[in-house]
Amino acid sequence: MTPLIARILRICNSIKSPKRLEINNRHRLSSASIRSWECLYRSFKSSDLDENKKIKLETIKFPDISCNWSRFSYPWDIWYRRNGSLKDGCYSFSIKTARFKKIANPVHDPLKKTDDQIENYSHIEIRVMEEGKDFDFEPPKNKKLNSDKKKLEYRQNIQKRLRIKFNALH
Repeated sequence: MTPLIARILRICNSIKSPKRLEINNRHRLSSASIRSWECLYRSFKSSDLDENKKIKLETIKFPDISCNWSRFSYPWDIWYRRNGSLKDGCYSFSIKTARFKKIANPVHDPLKKTDDQIENYSHIEIRVMEEGKDFDFEPPKNKKLNSDKKKLEYRQNIQKRLRIKFNALH
């Protein structure tokens, strides 16, 4: 990386996050209000790609996947997060993909500003569903999936359906 590019990256990383990500007294929305055609944005690093430039399965975290909701953000807003970098790439997948076989459901989980956390109204966490529940149910954090087979199938579905919005830099 040239010194000029490194300097530009440092300057951009110090820029305040956009107003659209601020909570501004907006309330958290229910999972039932999240539409199947909307998208989720997730960051990735160049090391998350395999030799065919596809996202490696082992880098797709599940459960409790942290994403940005397209209703309130743009793909490049993934840079405005704790440990975010302008070198990060972004991929997207639909809410329909996130709700694959009722294994998981996205929950709107706006992040409040703290010393080490950037405020993010668009933040969503994809959490494990309970058996027999519908998509108006909001699963709690840290629920484990008891089936390694289902976990693998879920991650493979995301890998198969995701779309890279822009690539990560080396």
